[in-house]
Amino acid sequence: MKIILRYPAALLIVLLSLLSQACSGNKKPGEITAGTIITADLEASIGKGNIVDLSSVVSEIEYIPLETSETSLVGNVLNIYFENRMFFLSMEHVKNLQIFDIKGNHICYFNRSGRGPEEYSMAINADILPGTGNIAITQYNRNVNVYDPSGKFLNEFKIPSDNRFKVEPVIFVNDSTCAGIIFESYREKTEYVAVIFAPGDTVFKFHFPAPYFQTKEPDYNFRLSKPKSKTLRFFKPIGAGTIMYRYNGQARFFFYSNDTIFSVNADKKIETPYVIKFGKTRPESIVGVSPCKYAEIIGPLLESDDFLFLYIQLYDNAHESFENEVMLSDGKIYRYKETSCYALLNKKTGYFTLLNQPEKGVLGLREDILNGPPFWPKYLSSTGELVSFCSAEGLISWAENHKVSPKLKRIIEKLDENDNPVMILAK
Repeated sequence: MKIILRYPAALLIVLLSLLSQACSGNKKPGEITAGTIITADLEASIGKGNIVDLSSVVSEIEYIPLETSETSLVGNVLNIYFENRMFFLSMEHVKNLQIFDIKGNHICYFNRSGRGPEEYSMAINADILPGTGNIAITQYNRNVNVYDPSGKFLNEFKIPSDNRFKVEPVIFVNDSTCAGIIFESYREKTEYVAVIFAPGDTVFKFHFPAPYFQTKEPDYNFRLSKPKSKTLRFFKPIGAGTIMYRYNGQARFFFYSNDTIFSVNADKKIETPYVIKFGKTRPESIVGVSPCKYAEIIGPLLESDDFLFLYIQLYDNAHESFENEVMLSDGKIYRYKETSCYALLNKKTGYFTLLNQPEKGVLGLREDILNGPPFWPKYLSSTGELVSFCSAEGLISWAENHKVSPKLKRIIEKLDENDNPVMILAK
């Protein structure tokens, strides 16, 4: 059945009304029930924080060194994935992946770029399908090629086009459903902000109507002259800063200027499971306001059955800022004030906390199981594992200055500082 929301404004009025009622009637911590909209009270948490132990989130953790050889070398890691008991690491360019099994043995180096049949060029996004570990490569021309983990070509399809907007990127919510962010809108008034479709569709099956906030940021609207024409074309980069992720067969969206994590379920119904109460940390409009005066959600949002993992830039609201430095490509050291913070929302109790640093200048959960470095997930698998990694050099350095468990010590003693990263799997 083709489902298109034709009256987004009316739907959003009803949605926001229900949202307001639900927020005012939220249960107290410890009384969260199914279907309740949970509010993460960032405003009330400013100036506070706690060091949280990893053992309060997971029951066990594994450190898995990746095989190091001439064919398995891993460069600068952009993204990591763990599906179907395999680790996938993308490096520098999304078209390149190193793939390892759950024990760290190298399976293969994936790169099917080229101009021949079953190959791809100008890759802009890679996604690992939940469950199977199949690899989906999105190209600039909207073609999506799907391969199995060994690199065997499975199928291809094209992302539907629409002259009102451009969709980029897309993710697989499951094997038969894709979700995409509307990266650029070509209308003066934004109608939609996201879409859902099935591989092979020629039109989008579902259009997510633009929440009210999307039309009140005038500096995000541009008028461009069309080539060889005196007419003007509107251009609105609404996808900038938008976060999209999948959870339990649903597509979740968080839009930069809003306070709500939206969800679209299998029946194409819009839900609002979480609200971020920014309060004094963010003005009603960000137009003309210094970026150091408001908080924002940055980086990926990850969600397990029990927790929501958030990465928040607090700027002037930071309660644990510290001096950080990075080495630039020319070898010079750039020093800056770090004001970001991790946060944890307990979905069962509604308790929200900003995480204090377990060690000065190091963000994350205190790794109190094997006493390794502070842990924070960079990926959450479809089967619930939290996944991160640490460089071999960093792990060796940590053990030199901290008392790690005998189990972790035996692993570190076998490492060389030039080895591949060590994957960290928390269950």
